[in-house]
Amino acid sequence: MKKSKTILIMVLALNILLLVGCGQKLGEEFTEEVNTLEGVSLTVDAESVASSGITYTLDNQSDKDINFGQNYSLQMEKDGKWYQVESQDPMAVTLELLWLPAGTSDTYEIKWDSSYGKLSSGNYRIVKNVSDEENGYYLAGEFQL
Repeated sequence: MKKSKTILIMVLALNILLLVGCGQKLGEEFTEEVNTLEGVSLTVDAESVASSGITYTLDNQSDKDINFGQNYSLQMEKDGKWYQVESQDPMAVTLELLWLPAGTSDTYEIKWDSSYGKLSSGNYRIVKNVSDEENGYYLAGEFQL
């Protein structure tokens, strides 16, 4: 009887350790305002959402051209606040400058499994820096896993 209790406690402890290890490692809280550039939006294609990547569309219906790079950050919502998801490995992106003219939209695909691994279930968003001729902004698109 004592041996079976010990085995049961060990199995439960192992399960708790495994459950704690599942999930994304969260970094600092992100407190900047997002989606404040009037006429410009970032939308995640719900059908493309996977634990290893997404497809998103930038729609520029403003009267200004915008530019941006390949870099992005992933954030996870916890208790109503957004936190940076820390990458498992350093992220490498090309340093090209992308341009989206006024009145146009374009679709992009991101695969993050080499940097972030496969994401666990939760409420996430992708955040991108964009600029018009004068200022920089953060655009965010939410998705659920």
